[in-house]
Amino acid sequence: MKSHLITLMIALVAGYSGSYIFNTTLFDAKQASNKVNSQSRNSQNPFQTQAEPDDLKDQFEFFQFKIEELQNQVNALKTSQNDTVVTQKNNRKKPTGRITPNTENLIASGINADIAEDILRRMSQQDYKRLELQNLIQRSNSITRRQYRKELRELNNNKILLRSEMGDDAYDQYLFISGQNNRVKVSSVMAGSPAESSGFQTNDIILYYDNQKILGWPDIRTATVQGDIGSYTSVEIMRDGAQMSLMVPRGTLGVQLDAVQIEPD
Repeated sequence: MKSHLITLMIALVAGYSGSYIFNTTLFDAKQASNKVNSQSRNSQNPFQTQAEPDDLKDQFEFFQFKIEELQNQVNALKTSQNDTVVTQKNNRKKPTGRITPNTENLIASGINADIAEDILRRMSQQDYKRLELQNLIQRSNSITRRQYRKELRELNNNKILLRSEMGDDAYDQYLFISGQNNRVKVSSVMAGSPAESSGFQTNDIILYYDNQKILGWPDIRTATVQGDIGSYTSVEIMRDGAQMSLMVPRGTLGVQLDAVQIEPD
């Protein structure tokens, strides 16, 4: 009987001690967890910087500029790429990559030699200024950085465009002479679209939209957002070597396009 009582007391003491140890350990673990969480909340991410509102605005403007710069590069690549080359008199090997304008091609396009050299020099000066501003932006503090970014935006807004300097016809010749795409061709017509109801067909080459010369897909994108929805305008196309006119409603045309090259008239 005495041995049973001793055994029972040992069991009770062991159970109490175990419960105490378990509860104490659990309490300590909770405290440690809360401490870690508190430290985690109070500590700063080493990869995250605390930016002032002006700095955040500067960063946003910088990333916005980089996105626009990348978009311009993508557009240039799309313009220079060509899946199907169309020429009327001769076949030319398409160049790859971005084409740098040169005096010879500009003169061959009908531009005076002095004017051609002046255009290229001003474009080169502008390119240098752009690189210089980008370098200064990386080097400067937040105050001067804003000023340099403002100058860079103004520079980009007043970018020298070869097409504007030359005019549509001479620029068209330049694109062809330098082996670049200078037209867009309908690769497919979307079902139920204005293009389908207006009579567009696959392989139609778009020459003019509302009397605006079309030399690339950005021209179509710009032209189709102009004018009032519901009004109609004319689109000049070339089909099987013959030029014809189609009337289309303004707005989304509903075609997929490929860049092609043809010899200007």
